[in-house]
Amino acid sequence: MLNSIKDTLIVGLLDKLAVHHSVYRLPCTSEYLEELVADTLNENGMPNDWKPDRSHSVSIDMTLESGQSISVKSGRYDPNKGTLVISGSRLGKHETLEKMLESVVSTHADYYVCLAKADQDWSHIPSKIEVKTYHLFVFEASNLDYSFEHWSRKESKHGKGYKYVMDIPGMSATIRPTMSHQLWTTISCDIIGIPSKLEIV
Repeated sequence: MLNSIKDTLIVGLLDKLAVHHSVYRLPCTSEYLEELVADTLNENGMPNDWKPDRSHSVSIDMTLESGQSISVKSGRYDPNKGTLVISGSRLGKHETLEKMLESVVSTHADYYVCLAKADQDWSHIPSKIEVKTYHLFVFEASNLDYSFEHWSRKESKHGKGYKYVMDIPGMSATIRPTMSHQLWTTISCDIIGIPSKLEIV
């Protein structure tokens, strides 16, 4: 299923992103990206339950008729380091780190679809004529390990705050109270694969 999803999106998203950039210079993100992914899958024999109502459950943006769930994300790709950076849920409503991580593990989708950008590919103010380059990752959520035992609390150098951090082979992550306890994850291509490049001229 994973390869079918990826192969379908490589072809279908390219056409839809071309339409997006015939109107917009800014990258396609958030609900607009979700809709392009959902429509591409629908049109290619993978019906799903995505609706344009912004009311999806935490971490799951759509579920295929065949049962697999998908989380759609933008992200930042660094081809020099071979890493993808993605953001996750804001976890401040949970009282402890253990409960935060339980929430992450219990609500994750089966697959991640990430349409990432590399900083060097995009101008600060994109022009109409420049090539728009995206990097498509499709991988299983089970590749990511947020287990409680990997985490520690790290105090700031000046003693005015802290963050939770983890670093294991293939991935690292942080949860910062100063950023609404949002989860940020850096993932190596060693565990999620090299992305497919999509270029819109």
